[in-house]
Amino acid sequence: MISQVNPQFIAWVEQCCNQKVASTSLIQELWSGYGACFRACFGETKQAVVVKCAKPEARSTHPRGWHTKVSHARKCASFAIERDFYLNLQPLSNNHCFIPRCIATDSDGDNTLLVMEDLMHYGFSATASSLSVEHAQTVLKWLAAFHACFFQTNSDYVWRQGTYWHLATRQEELNVMADSPLKRKAAEIDEKLRNANYQTLVHGDAKVANFCFSENFARCAAIDFQYVGHGVGIKDVAYFLGSAINEAEQSRYRESLLTVYFNELERHLYAVKDIKSLSCRDIANVVQEWRALYPFACADFHRFLAGWSPSHWKINKELCAQTHIALSTLSAL
Repeated sequence: MISQVNPQFIAWVEQCCNQKVASTSLIQELWSGYGACFRACFGETKQAVVVKCAKPEARSTHPRGWHTKVSHARKCASFAIERDFYLNLQPLSNNHCFIPRCIATDSDGDNTLLVMEDLMHYGFSATASSLSVEHAQTVLKWLAAFHACFFQTNSDYVWRQGTYWHLATRQEELNVMADSPLKRKAAEIDEKLRNANYQTLVHGDAKVANFCFSENFARCAAIDFQYVGHGVGIKDVAYFLGSAINEAEQSRYRESLLTVYFNELERHLYAVKDIKSLSCRDIANVVQEWRALYPFACADFHRFLAGWSPSHWKINKELCAQTHIALSTLSAL
């Protein structure tokens, strides 16, 4: 674990922004040692920014032993996707799904530099590794606003299929799975999600760590858009709930939390229905379709975990129960 910011990263920021950096503080290394996120303060303007510097060739280790040519290429592509999202799509977001602005960006081959607004400037100073059921609603409301904002958006700037675990890019993990109904039905589950009538842009990695909160956790903003892309919004919701609250709370509060999300989604879709050319029936159908896909979204993520890390703590009774619902539904068709 490094404790200081790489001087080469600082020099790159200064060159890109044409300002002298007065101070820095490391936030964290990127996954697999592919770079770093850090705060920087410019000397002349005193402006504080957050920098994400990806340098994939700097180190090539993976905490679970999955460093392959395929995973490396996927990771490199994700940094370019994130840069394009910030440049071209972030300006379309709104305060209901707050995303920091990109101040400057640069690239050199697979190396990517993003200089963004510091969310602390807007009061998003709190972070968490897990959430209470009440505070989880804050993120669900953000997700609903984001999915409504980018509903039916078709963009070449993002992944054709969002989320970091989708089947097309996780064949290695599928191949090492033990034989099971989930493995045999993986393609059908993926097809069910891909062929849904209503699509939006999904964040693609909507875990608790990728949200910053106001001090009272009433508001939040999102970061880390490396796996943003097309998909059904319920995939973000299923993944988030699995990361945010414990197994008992997932089982007990699942339906009420889904209701919070869908009520907010409906409200935001009504707000943009004329812009998106949506009818009241369309909005009702979105809610009906995505709610029915919740078990499939859970099963899709379960499939990834079962190959990537079969002893992972997220493979719990709740995830298995939702997977069983999905598999039973397919068997009944």
